[in-house]
Amino acid sequence: MQSEKHKKAAVGAFLNRSALFLLMLPVAFFFWALHAYPAHEACWLGVATAIYVWPVAGVLFVIAAGFHVGPASQRMKTAAELRQAHGH
Repeated sequence: MQSEKHKKAAVGAFLNRSALFLLMLPVAFFFWALHAYPAHEACWLGVATAIYVWPVAGVLFVIAAGFHVGPASQRMKTAAELRQAHGH
C-alpha cells in the first residue's frame, strides 16, 4: 500500500514538473529567438510556441491532479474514519 502511494506521488511530481517545464519553454524559446531572428519575429515565435505548448501543459496539470496524494495526517484521518464506518 505504501509503495502504491509512493508511485502515485512520483508520477504526480513528474507530471507537475513536466507541465512547469512546458510553461517556461516559450520564454526560453523567445530568448533563444532574440539572438537568431529580429525582435519582432522573435516575439511572434514566442507567442506561437505558447499557443501550442500551454494547452499541453494544462492537460498535464489536470492529469497530475488525479495522482495527488494528500499529507500523511490526512490519509491517517481518512483511514481511521473508514475503519470506524466499517466497524473495525
